Amino acid sequence: MTSYSGFPVHETIELQEIFDIRRAVDRMAEAYARQGDTGDFSYRILLPKAEKSNSKAKRLGIAFQGEFVLALRKKNLVPNVREVRYIHDDSHYGWLLANPQVFERFEKEP
Repeated sequence: MTSYSGFPVHETIELQEIFDIRRAVDRMAEAYARQGDTGDFSYRILLPKAEKSNSKAKRLGIAFQGEFVLALRKKNLVPNVREVRYIHDDSHYGWLLANPQVFERFEKEP
């Protein structure tokens, strides 16, 4: 595990199937609309890590990313989100989506 496992987020969302994406995107787009300008937007997305193939995680990630950007554009919001992808644990990939200010605060901590 990397130090990003302890990254401070408002919520961690686990995506297991395609149908999980819509609910996650709606929740995150609403949060971005409320928190985006304050620099406090931060979410962790957990994607399934398979032993033999990570194609499911890739499919979920690509679908999620497209839906999230589309949801922000529908709300006339310009995304100011930095992302980091990492190995979260033995069974999950982690994907952090946060305002750049959140990453700056985290990287400055001792």
